[in-house]
Amino acid sequence: MAADTPTGGAPPYNGANHTAPGAKVLPVMASPNQQLEHASQPGGAPVSKAGAKIVYRDLPIVTIATQWTVQRVRGALASNMTGNFYAPAMLCDEILGDDRVQATMGSRVAGLLSRETLFEPANDSRAAKECMLAFQDCWQDLGSYSTQGWLHAYGVMMGWSSAQLVWDTTGPVWRPSLRPWHPIYTYYHWTLRRYIALSQDGQIAIEPGNGKWVLHAPWGDYRAWVFGALRAVAEPWLGRHFAYRDWMRYSEVHGIPIKLASAPASADPIQRAAFEQSLLNIPSETTVLLSKGLEGQGSDYNLDLLEATDTAWESFPGLIDRSDMSIVLAILFQNLTTEVTGGSFKATQAHMDVKQQGAERDDTAFTTTYRQITRPFSAFNFGDPELAPIVRRDMKSSAVHKENATMLSLLGQFVTSMRTAGFRQKKVRAFIKDLSGGLDIGPYEMVDPVQVEAKLAGATGTADEKAEPEGGGDNSGDDMPESAPKDDDKPAKKPPAKPGKMPPTPKTPKTPTMPPADKDDK
Repeated sequence: MAADTPTGGAPPYNGANHTAPGAKVLPVMASPNQQLEHASQPGGAPVSKAGAKIVYRDLPIVTIATQWTVQRVRGALASNMTGNFYAPAMLCDEILGDDRVQATMGSRVAGLLSRETLFEPANDSRAAKECMLAFQDCWQDLGSYSTQGWLHAYGVMMGWSSAQLVWDTTGPVWRPSLRPWHPIYTYYHWTLRRYIALSQDGQIAIEPGNGKWVLHAPWGDYRAWVFGALRAVAEPWLGRHFAYRDWMRYSEVHGIPIKLASAPASADPIQRAAFEQSLLNIPSETTVLLSKGLEGQGSDYNLDLLEATDTAWESFPGLIDRSDMSIVLAILFQNLTTEVTGGSFKATQAHMDVKQQGAERDDTAFTTTYRQITRPFSAFNFGDPELAPIVRRDMKSSAVHKENATMLSLLGQFVTSMRTAGFRQKKVRAFIKDLSGGLDIGPYEMVDPVQVEAKLAGATGTADEKAEPEGGGDNSGDDMPESAPKDDDKPAKKPPAKPGKMPPTPKTPKTPTMPPADKDDK
């Protein structure tokens, strides 16, 4: 039973089967053969518009696990390898609550989702551009940081993550939204080679790209969990928490010194009781009054503190630091950007390059995942999935822009030096593109050099900004102006003169004269 919620809100439930007329719903998985009809082909078959309105109800998560031991962690990892994600998903939830994991995962997620989103039409047709603009208008709800951050975080930890596509059909354009599906109620069916979602409406095969499901699997959907960071993070995370626990126990024992109190054997009972009471008040009172007997009679009250002086505590921060490094390396691929302990600039730059490469790979994986949304969107709204726009992110780092600026400055100096030496470079735009590794400076307009403008201003009293030098104009950077004018810059041919008349003699342009020198300059 699946609830039909065309508005995309929370599906109501009253015990009835709320499905749109003609909806094609995947049946409850009674047997493998029954599901093979729908899930045997790669990618599955796209659902109809009626089927796209169906919203499957997930099961509430009412089971938690907080007491993790070595045996339970190893059991969860073994279950993960068999494609049963109940215990591994609970372990993943617990690990995501760790402070080191949160900081590292936040850095990786923000490294991708904080970049600008770019949209490209499928082709140059008008329909493709309209489809792109319509999808871009839906991106504000679809591309929320919380939803995509959830997919990214579980995709890193589990190796895969899934979400249900919910369509808002109240307007002229069907607007999709993502509803994450927790992996705790998912398992992998080895015969079908499909992830199976457990819901209140039965077992549903997750068909990525069919208009109802999105499967984010950066390493591919088959045995994607093998590449999940959960396997690499689980044991360091557990060791880190054990080290914290033992360090706190050590501090509890050694941080509070043992009190060695002594009283005279023949002490007055009232004074002895007052002395014992003052010892009990030491946590709140910093002063203890000690009675002193007569000299040589041994009737003094005494209090000494016995403190631990060994260095066994140093093993705890060492173990925690090593566990932190293992966690960071498994999630972020490097550790220098999260732990500043000194080092050379080249080492820092190398680690930044590793982080940049990881972010670029995440962008490639999400670009593929977005196709599972854009193709159904274009099919439902424009009738052709091939009009699906391409969604990606601008992954150019600030270092790349800085390198481009430095490269252009050096190339400009080189071209200027060559021109000063008497050499004129042809095809400057192609020349810069080849030397800079593909950097395109774009079209530019040829204008008078600054020295020429200054000379003209001195001769005429004003600089003609519209004037173009010989061979000027918008050459798109293909060539520098030659000594001879280009064909496009030659004057247009005049029509032949009428018979019996001589063509007019062209006027010789006047050469601008320099203004007379002042008397003071003689």
